[in-house]
Amino acid sequence: MIHSMKKFENNGRGGFTLVELLVVIGIIGMISAAMMTSVGHLKRSAKRAKAQGAVSDAHTALNLYLQKERRWHQTMINALEMDEKVCQVLAQNHLLDVKVDLGNLNSTSLDRFGFLDEWGRDALRRNPSLSTAAQVGFDGVKIEDRRIQFRLDIDNDGYVDAKEGSPKGLTIRANVIVWSRGPDGQDDFESRNPKARNRYPYDDLISWNHAQVISEQ
Repeated sequence: MIHSMKKFENNGRGGFTLVELLVVIGIIGMISAAMMTSVGHLKRSAKRAKAQGAVSDAHTALNLYLQKERRWHQTMINALEMDEKVCQVLAQNHLLDVKVDLGNLNSTSLDRFGFLDEWGRDALRRNPSLSTAAQVGFDGVKIEDRRIQFRLDIDNDGYVDAKEGSPKGLTIRANVIVWSRGPDGQDDFESRNPKARNRYPYDDLISWNHAQVISEQ
């Protein structure tokens, strides 16, 4: 009799029901999805932080060059982006930590196309044999479009403006402005608020702030 009661009690401790298993699986799935979303967000944030750091590095290097030489190098005046030649000038003056080897078609340096933003550098890490005109990502952006952009105050009036090629006709109080085109590889410079006096890009990373924007077209 006692043996039969123990057997009954043991049978009453059955495993999980199908409903309970489905609930557990559902909870695990929700947690996994949340973790994947969080990881994706962290990766995007990390790339933006690195891109902003590259903008700051280029901005500092160009300003230091001007302070040192008291004039812009002709290579910089002729350029609108951080290409190989501009990077070489800054590297030779120990102002920017890049590895540019002009004319070396076999180079696998991350800087062989100039100073790229983080999205361009990431593409080169994954495929070191990319050519200059290679497209990266699904939006058809070329690797050369991933170069950090800049404009100079060439006439030394204290402003970078439309006649010097400032984006969207901005007049900005600065010796030089620098930006990354962001994840989409496009120069956005569109306003979130059409009535706002100073417009900012949706996803571009820039070296200037609201206080420096004097006017815009």
